[in-house]
Amino acid sequence: MTRWALAALLLVAAAQASAQVRAIVDVTVIDVEDGTERAHQTVVLDGETIHGVGPAEDVRLTPDVERIDGAGRFLIPGLWDMHVHAHRAGRWAWHYPLYRAFGVVGVRDAGTHLGSALAWRQRAAADPMAPHVVWGSPIIDGAPQFNSFGLSAEDEEAGRQLVRLMQQLGFDFVKVYDRLTPDAYRGIADEAMRVGIPVEGHVPLALSPADAVLAHQRLIDHLTLVLEACVPGALDMVHAERAAHPEEVDSLALLMDPRLVARLPEYDRPYCDAQFRAFAEHDVWQVPTLVQMYGFFHADDPAVTADPRSDTVPPAVLAQWHGLASEEDPVDLANGRAVLAAQMAMIRPMQDAGVGLLAGTDASTEAWVFPGSGLHDELALLVQAGLTPAEALRTATLNPLVYQSREPAGRVIAVGEPADLVLLDADPLAAIGNSRAIAAVFARGLYHDRAALDALVEQARLAARQ
Repeated sequence: MTRWALAALLLVAAAQASAQVRAIVDVTVIDVEDGTERAHQTVVLDGETIHGVGPAEDVRLTPDVERIDGAGRFLIPGLWDMHVHAHRAGRWAWHYPLYRAFGVVGVRDAGTHLGSALAWRQRAAADPMAPHVVWGSPIIDGAPQFNSFGLSAEDEEAGRQLVRLMQQLGFDFVKVYDRLTPDAYRGIADEAMRVGIPVEGHVPLALSPADAVLAHQRLIDHLTLVLEACVPGALDMVHAERAAHPEEVDSLALLMDPRLVARLPEYDRPYCDAQFRAFAEHDVWQVPTLVQMYGFFHADDPAVTADPRSDTVPPAVLAQWHGLASEEDPVDLANGRAVLAAQMAMIRPMQDAGVGLLAGTDASTEAWVFPGSGLHDELALLVQAGLTPAEALRTATLNPLVYQSREPAGRVIAVGEPADLVLLDADPLAAIGNSRAIAAVFARGLYHDRAALDALVEQARLAARQ
């Protein structure tokens, strides 16, 4: 396209000016797809859509277009947190402002009460301050269910019935959990394939990641059983615990088992590489939620428990977090840290194998996981685990769109794409910590400058104390 034609196209877009037409002028656009930068660009936004992108010297804007200075700044797509529980117990009141304040424009809600989910689906769709939401069904577990807000499927037919109900109610995926029996899980997976709704969540503790692949589970949260499957004897240990203590077993507690830690040196790299290739070949996404495990396993670390963000958390929740230091055995927490290190060591090989990785935090009331800013903690941990900053950014920008079958035609920041964007004061490709240097957020047609973002954080502080 000639410079004249491009300038004309952008001028037409800007000529449709209204109170919602804005231009980010002379900014460096980050192409998350290939980890490159386009300097000195002007990006024209009309409401919720990008209407023009081109060299700043070629763009001519009409006087009524609101200009936002992008000089020396960097523009990335809006961020997605692909594992939250934001829509029960009034959490939205402090979660929503923090998501927006830290550039999180979309979330995957991985399960809540049925009534809460149905009510909030309508409210969130109409609220411009709400993130975009991928809605998971209430958690479907075995008996007794681990979470009070879940549903129980004790056998194959019960699983099939719940899948049909969740599909009829319009959920985006069915969430499965630890205590499902093999029969109930296979009934869920088979019925989900039949009616056309994905299955996501934990790998039930009576099964294996290989079973999840064969059942066409679309996504595994928390790397459930992925490490155990790579350590000889560890999966047998999990299955034995599931059989011996069906009413008590849970996947997080098993990560602190000293028998698993003792077996970590036996990690079977060839087997695990084959498992990763199977994930890639069958499009099984992984949401590691490293920050969730980091927070729990560092509950006795003063550097974690003195986090200045604590004033954005309700006092009752904060008290629970502080209580973990005395409730959990220090040896168990140390075991958990060793297992987390082993899980982090799998991230680079998964990336190399082509496994789809998604950034998620488990933001809810999980210990030392802060809504919004916690996603930046997750990105930092992914880089610590071996990803490049560009690869980490993709887990929270491009990959969530591909997961939703909304892969952009070319670049994410391009004409016709959603105007969900984050303007940064520093280069995130140079250091992933620069993703926190947020100058402005654009989401759902709204523009929030730094002062407005600070006000949102203050709003969350007040809401947390209501």
